[in-house]
Amino acid sequence: MNNDIYLLIEHGREYGEAYVLGWFDNEATAQAAALKMEWEAYRAELKRPSGWFTEKPLPPGEAEYKRYWVKALGRFDPGPTVGVH
Repeated sequence: MNNDIYLLIEHGREYGEAYVLGWFDNEATAQAAALKMEWEAYRAELKRPSGWFTEKPLPPGEAEYKRYWVKALGRFDPGPTVGVH
């Protein structure tokens, strides 16, 4: 039995903050969700007016930076509970 959960994390746009968006029991499912969100963010960025900046963003498969990523975290096992009176 796997004792890990997998957190889906988003890098914030300012000051390096990160947000936990959810968790999964399965790493492959978490990675698929992160990749789907990367593509959605990429497509949304392509639709934004570029203003003075004309360079297009890289597709998720080519970009080193990932806005959405997965972090494994061990589950907490509190052990047996004993009745307290």
